[in-house]
Amino acid sequence: MSAVLVLAAVSSLQAQEADLDLIQGYRSGDILVGLPETSGPFTVISRTSDPQNFSATVEYGGVDARAIVSINGVRASNVAGMYPVRDGPDDPVVRSLLDQAFQYHSSQPNQIAVRTNISYGNRAMACVSSDDPQKKDDFLVCATGVLGRYMLIQPVMNYRLSSKGVVDRQLADFASSMAQAISELALPAGN
Repeated sequence: MSAVLVLAAVSSLQAQEADLDLIQGYRSGDILVGLPETSGPFTVISRTSDPQNFSATVEYGGVDARAIVSINGVRASNVAGMYPVRDGPDDPVVRSLLDQAFQYHSSQPNQIAVRTNISYGNRAMACVSSDDPQKKDDFLVCATGVLGRYMLIQPVMNYRLSSKGVVDRQLADFASSMAQAISELALPAGN
């Protein structure tokens, strides 16, 4: 009889540990599969989920294009002062990530960083855009809070075979489609 109770207690503990990744009703793997296989010139290269750290990462690639979309959750017990995550661009960690991106790209030779907003659905996401005219590399870094997690979207494309305007649009469309895909997970069924 006591062996059954011990087994039940261990099973219950394992179930609780498995649910640590459950934040606002979603696990990292749920969000991972919610991101599209393709978006514009970008196609999934790899998908990685790390439930122990409440995170998921998707790498995309294409001709003269690459991107990383990372989603990181924070539990009240694992990082003080970063929980709960606020949806949208007004979370202090989101602002800090974008400040760091702006400082980094502004400090690179030949790069000019610009703060911008990208729309998705009826929302907007804060971003930093940067261009290296000598290498013809166009960068975009966007961050937002969504589903109790931080989402960081980082596409880059080379525009030597295209125009900068076309590439700017493709980067913005990519970021918008990623944010839209994740925000649609939070919509109630039927919407």
